[in-house]
Amino acid sequence: MLTLAFAVSCTASGCGGSSGIDPLPENSDEPGWHEGTLSHNGEERVFRFYLPDDLPENAPTVVLLHGGTQGMDALFRSRAGGTNEWPAVADEEQFLLVVPNGINPETESPTGDDQFWNDCRAPGSVEGPHSTADDVGFVMELESWAASRFSADPDRFYVSGVSNGGMMAYRVAIERPDRVAGIAAFVANLPVESECGRPSSPVPVFMANGTEDPIIPFEGGEADGRGPFLSAPDTRTRWVRANEADTTQRTETDLPDRNPNDGSVVVCEDDPAGEDGAPVRFCRVEGGGHTMPSIEHAVPRWVRRMVGPQNRDVEGARRAWEFLRSQPK
Repeated sequence: MLTLAFAVSCTASGCGGSSGIDPLPENSDEPGWHEGTLSHNGEERVFRFYLPDDLPENAPTVVLLHGGTQGMDALFRSRAGGTNEWPAVADEEQFLLVVPNGINPETESPTGDDQFWNDCRAPGSVEGPHSTADDVGFVMELESWAASRFSADPDRFYVSGVSNGGMMAYRVAIERPDRVAGIAAFVANLPVESECGRPSSPVPVFMANGTEDPIIPFEGGEADGRGPFLSAPDTRTRWVRANEADTTQRTETDLPDRNPNDGSVVVCEDDPAGEDGAPVRFCRVEGGGHTMPSIEHAVPRWVRRMVGPQNRDVEGARRAWEFLRSQPK
């Protein structure tokens, strides 16, 4: 199965490559990367977290979810693309960055770098292995851990993800809108055949999709055994309705074309929250592929040949945080 990540499995630094992260123990308070474990449903789930220098009490938490056939290590390899910006944003904005590992659906192992998230796609709609893990529960355990370990603010708990990780962020928002203050999903659409219901209450949503995405098509439809998807605009419409956003006040912003050579531009549309609702920001990456936009972190040319062009005009992680930080519960 072709990967559900922002780049193909064994992407940026090759199969078996390492991010170079040498994590500190979970109980250390030194700034930098740490590795931890949580017992959930009788299984030891693993995660990494990035601790900025002098993290204040009541700091926000961002959970970052990897793509399918990847693991937590893959997001920070030297040529992994825009996810490499998240630690720098955490340093500047003083939030706790938590990066959990999914489950390998064939071996059921919680460790490794060929992992998946149990997003909303219904069993039988996907060819090949499909995770059945309680990943929503795992993410909620991470929220409780962050509040207990670092006195993190439970009202500023955010989830972001890429591809399969973005679809997992949608599931978290659908099933636990009471616990998440906002989500940011890159190159991810909702499935046509879904085992998830509708959100019981509004959740702020940021989404960014490339119009030339060959992995999760912008216009929706079948995608090589990964299950039929709604289009990106239809996914946006579902969230607009669930969030009771005000489409009469929709605004459109053409972001600066900082890199004319990338063949891509970004247009963001904002539907503000209606009364008792939540906003939706939809960034259309015109000419962009199954990649996260980034100015500083390019994916290699050979990867772009498989996943489509990468927009180099904006820093996706910073755009996502700009939206999320203004959305406390």
